[in-house]
Amino acid sequence: MIAERRSFVVVTDQEGFAHWLTQTLESEGEVIVVDSSALEQVLQLVDVTGTRLVFVTLTRAGLRQETAFLEGLAVSKSLLPIIAVAEAPDQALLLAALRAGARDFITPELHADEVVSIVRRTMDRTSSLSASPGDDGWAAAVVTARPGSDAPMFALHLALAIQAQSPQHRTLLLDLGVPPADTLLFLGVQSAYTFVDAVRSLRRLDATLIETAFGKHKSGLHLLAMPDDPRLSTQDITSADVYVLLGTLRRYFTHIVINLGGVPASDFLYLPLGRVDQVVLIAEQSLPSCKQNMALLQHLREHKIDLSHASLVVDHYLSRMPPDAASVAKGMCLPLLATLPSSGMARLAVMNSGESMFDTAPRDPYAIAVKRLARELVAAPPAAEAAAPNWFAKARQWLLAGQD
Repeated sequence: MIAERRSFVVVTDQEGFAHWLTQTLESEGEVIVVDSSALEQVLQLVDVTGTRLVFVTLTRAGLRQETAFLEGLAVSKSLLPIIAVAEAPDQALLLAALRAGARDFITPELHADEVVSIVRRTMDRTSSLSASPGDDGWAAAVVTARPGSDAPMFALHLALAIQAQSPQHRTLLLDLGVPPADTLLFLGVQSAYTFVDAVRSLRRLDATLIETAFGKHKSGLHLLAMPDDPRLSTQDITSADVYVLLGTLRRYFTHIVINLGGVPASDFLYLPLGRVDQVVLIAEQSLPSCKQNMALLQHLREHKIDLSHASLVVDHYLSRMPPDAASVAKGMCLPLLATLPSSGMARLAVMNSGESMFDTAPRDPYAIAVKRLARELVAAPPAAEAAAPNWFAKARQWLLAGQD
């Protein structure tokens, strides 16, 4: 077997930097120097060579243009580590580099061994949480038209069940639902780091940030939620931000459960629904619930959201009361996945204790049913794969529309 030959791209028009890095990294891999900061050209070079790390030089004179290039590269290749290079230690250049998305900062004053150590550490940190065996992990979305506790209750128990079934893998509960951050409250998890923070620090999202900033349950489940403070505005979050972040998270986590309960019909809802392998709609037998969820499904179909991988869970189900679950599913044109009991006392205990039903009432029919669903959903064939090309085309249209 031929050993993998690593390559590094150095973006600089200064011969001194190119020569120094070529010599310093001689034993680590091939150094490819490009003297143009044309973003498309560099991106093509990165793709063709399979480069694992890029160096970008910064100078006082060209700082504005160089940081703009660095930022564009970081956004385009969110998992590609970038190291800024400068002539000498300079606080202004260092801050500009980190803000633009650089992972580290080096100068020729460093010893060659120090540079090699930084390079190895940066690449190891980037790849340490990559999902395997594929590039993208499995993801499911829980959605319902009506804000309330049903969707977060189901999403958190689904995520916990998946984490328990696959403790060797990483599972994320991404709570974007309304009301915000209910899952953290139900589980007694405190986390100051929110979805908005993750979007704003997307260029710095790596293993270290995830392990130190994301909320974490005692089971090992990671959590990331919307801020519950209304003063923290999400108006500056674009569709492109959501798209890139979700794609990045799917590379870091083997399983992701997204709570979208109560989120109104908008791009903020459509984007996640188009990026998952399974969609679970939560509805009740009541006329208001059926009416609002049928309207939501109509919105999704009008916006060409693929629902071939969607299914229905009838919550708070009473088998002796009409309409029955099969009739509800037929009216919504969705396959019936399961019914869930009310389990009112067990749910209230979860809301008030900070403990999941798996801890407070493990034999409750609700807890048993969700565990069974977790096994079925993860084992189900990824029906979304066939629709992926259409989805990516729609995503590109949304992103381009947002730039007009």
